[in-house]
Amino acid sequence: MASNPEKDVYEVLMDAWRKERNERGLAKLPDDLAEKLREYVGSIKHYLRVSDRESLTFELREAAVEAVTRLVQEIFELRLRKLVESAIKGEALENLFIFERRIYPRLASLVKEYRESVRELVTAIAYQDWEKVGSKYEVVYFLKDAPQFVGIDLETYGPFKAGDIAALPPENARNLELAGLVKSIKVLQPKINE
Repeated sequence: MASNPEKDVYEVLMDAWRKERNERGLAKLPDDLAEKLREYVGSIKHYLRVSDRESLTFELREAAVEAVTRLVQEIFELRLRKLVESAIKGEALENLFIFERRIYPRLASLVKEYRESVRELVTAIAYQDWEKVGSKYEVVYFLKDAPQFVGIDLETYGPFKAGDIAALPPENARNLELAGLVKSIKVLQPKINE
């Protein structure tokens, strides 16, 4: 008995839809899902092009394409919600579909960028009446290990480990920041209104 490709695709999609609704994480989709859908829709569209538009079979096949399309959209809407929730929580995901592997890291990056922007806004509001402490040094936070070096002031600095905090001449601090080794820390104090 020959298998019915329409029934096979619909059953695969219904199974995927049920799993997607019931599983907390992303459900595993068949690796060949996109290929099966292309073949299925392609064969139906070919049939629809060459068949009598007034026939019952034509209308049934047209309805089948619409049902499959809606089912695929519903599956990926469920997955989108899970992707967004996981990006917000900062979770790593398994079972990403072909295009989701490319999109999810960007989505997680956008969430991180959004949070950093909010943090900067809150900081700007919280410290709007504060001023930078005057000093001939810049305070920096080391992102990576750095060897010992002689500063512009001919003093020896370092070596430093990632996570260390140091006061350096401003020119050295800027150069290290441009090299991606440090992040500048602003030292603020409340403005004294006289």
